[in-house]
Amino acid sequence: MKTNNHFISVSRSGELMARRKGAAPVCVATVADGLIVQTDETARGRGAPPSVCVRFGHGGNNRELRVDAIELDGESLDVDAFCARFGVTDASFGRWIRTAVERALDAATGTTAR
Repeated sequence: MKTNNHFISVSRSGELMARRKGAAPVCVATVADGLIVQTDETARGRGAPPSVCVRFGHGGNNRELRVDAIELDGESLDVDAFCARFGVTDASFGRWIRTAVERALDAATGTTAR
């Protein structure tokens, strides 16, 4: 079975690079700007804003993203504090990041957003 999996890494210059198999890498975010992710309905029902900025850093292997903090409304929280505050599971948070990366890859290739 052929997959449309993507690979992700942070470059030395602070760019979050992702690519789908067989495609060129795309810069989807930078360390300076962070990665904007959309929260889900469950988290919004618990007071989370519609989107948050995920701050990430260098390090990690392919398909890994080292999250340093999550910024919302001028406040910076570590992942555990954010997840506890809004009742977000690690799996849900990971899906938000994956969706943001997929959208960036779709935009770069002109395909339909997921």
